[in-house]
Amino acid sequence: MSTSLFAQQPVDSTRLRMEKMNKIFEEEVIPYLESRDSIPDWASFGKHLISLYGDTGEEVLLMSQTIYSMQRDDWANFSAAIIPYAKKYGSNIPAKQRHAFSRYMSQNAQLLYQSGRQEDGIRWQILALPLAAETEHAGMLDTIEKMKRGD
Repeated sequence: MSTSLFAQQPVDSTRLRMEKMNKIFEEEVIPYLESRDSIPDWASFGKHLISLYGDTGEEVLLMSQTIYSMQRDDWANFSAAIIPYAKKYGSNIPAKQRHAFSRYMSQNAQLLYQSGRQEDGIRWQILALPLAAETEHAGMLDTIEKMKRGD
């Protein structure tokens, strides 16, 4: 009798987490968003997802709210979701998504700054920095310094 029959394959936890998130997204998020005629009620939908799926449900909620809001240029909902999403799940966010979030945050930071909300603009530019590609850091830091000087 071979002992290899009893040897367990290592579990790829990242793959399993992504499969679970995709299932929640396909079975819960897409039908919910398709049934809405207006802006989703993220708070009540979040309670639903978290009650069913716990921490993974929260991650799917924040990811969905962030992406959905960015795609619709809905800064209010995006800005409400990105901070808790990045703080709690930042290491799970794929680089391509992180960089897109950073660019969107930076763009809105500059709009805030130019509209007279300098402190908010500076704050959001700083918050965008950790999500940015490393090659963009120097330019972003330069922008922050210029904003602080009032340039």
